[in-house]
Amino acid sequence: MSTYAGNELVTLRKGLNAAFIKAFNNSEDPADVMPFIMETSSDSDKEGYGWLGQAPSLTEWVDERKLKGLAEFDYEIPNKDYEGTISVDRNAIADDQLGNVKVRIDDLARKARIHPRKLFIETIEAGTVELCYDGQPFFSASHADSEESGVQSNLQTGTGVTLAGLKADIDKAEADLLSYKDDTGEPWNEGEVKIGIVCHPQLKRKFEELNTLGQINNSDNGMKGRISQITYSSRLSDVNDYYLSDISDGMKAVIKQNRQAPVFNALEADSDAGFMRKKYAYGIDYRVGFGYGLWQKMIKITNA
Repeated sequence: MSTYAGNELVTLRKGLNAAFIKAFNNSEDPADVMPFIMETSSDSDKEGYGWLGQAPSLTEWVDERKLKGLAEFDYEIPNKDYEGTISVDRNAIADDQLGNVKVRIDDLARKARIHPRKLFIETIEAGTVELCYDGQPFFSASHADSEESGVQSNLQTGTGVTLAGLKADIDKAEADLLSYKDDTGEPWNEGEVKIGIVCHPQLKRKFEELNTLGQINNSDNGMKGRISQITYSSRLSDVNDYYLSDISDGMKAVIKQNRQAPVFNALEADSDAGFMRKKYAYGIDYRVGFGYGLWQKMIKITNA
């Protein structure tokens, strides 16, 4: 039996930290949700997004510039702390049972890597309640930037989850995205919409078929190849509801605010638990904020 103390614990900690970094880098990348997200950096406990809104359109320059400030909204995204910690009996370390410890740290690293997917799904799921920059719930039938924009909605009642129903509802949602007006009455989204879908796994196969079949009910399928990203998650509460987003470059529906990347930490012999209860603690610390960008970039489609 071997023991660990002093410099040996430092060496052990470094080895476990290296194992965490390796496992984190080799874990599944939540790339399937990133097309829906705009990433920003943060150096405070929260960041303000009062500037969310439309920049002015270009107009003919006659005499002088027409100064138009960015619309000011009272909207902030706080950074939140996340952690994952395992407790290890000192005897396990002394008895060289490091393999079991590394397996648990590998699992922590994997969960830390995919944590943004969880936060993204939770953010859009809460969108019918949580407010966005205009003071309305992110998914609302009462968005109104000004008199010129009028009242607009990014909530849609679907016609069902048959292939024909999905096609009809996507067509309508895409048309709505292209119809949204800014505070001056100008279109928010112009040009081709790059369609992204977020759905429950039980709808995944249908969207894949919709995106690949040449015909639906003996008619040409105009939806073939039009969906750029199909993302699915069992975290979604309703198997028949789904989200359609314009994932073109630029502003997105959801903001991921990066404050501190996941880091590995340890408490060993110099901690109360280590001294009094011979327990060592190894864990991950992470600071990030998730919130809403532009409601004009995502529509929620609900089906009974």
